[in-house]
Amino acid sequence: MEYKKTYIDGYNVLRKISRLERLMQSSADAARRGLVELVRRRARSLGHVVVVFDGHGDAIGAGARVSVVYSLTRTADSWIRMHLEQERHPRMCLVVSSDNEVRAHAAACGADLRSAQEFIADRKGEKHDSLEMQLKTHPVTESEVQWWLRAFGEKKGKESEE
Repeated sequence: MEYKKTYIDGYNVLRKISRLERLMQSSADAARRGLVELVRRRARSLGHVVVVFDGHGDAIGAGARVSVVYSLTRTADSWIRMHLEQERHPRMCLVVSSDNEVRAHAAACGADLRSAQEFIADRKGEKHDSLEMQLKTHPVTESEVQWWLRAFGEKKGKESEE
């Protein structure tokens, strides 16, 4: 089904993607950008997509079909519920969340539902997206650093001082 609008509970979905969850530990902004990039690539059948994150954050340019919203003083859950109530055609909307209250409210409004796990499973076939996201968000390991230092002839100790 083609949707008019899709509301995505940002952190709810992000925390179900292990590499983005790990990235949250070092850079919440990079993790959010990773999720938005994933959503942007899939937005074609989702209508206008609104990714809602709790609290405050940096602006993220997501493109014409994707908006990023921070819920500020309320929770992302309550933001989604409030905006879904204001929709003229909630039956043409999709809500992506695994939160039971959000799902119950969306169902009562007549919106379609997809859990975070279902949303993630739908993207498993997107090899290009998966590979690119892995390359962009993969932290550099100590062994990789050592390989690059050896490859480019970084000298240690007295040899590098001379």
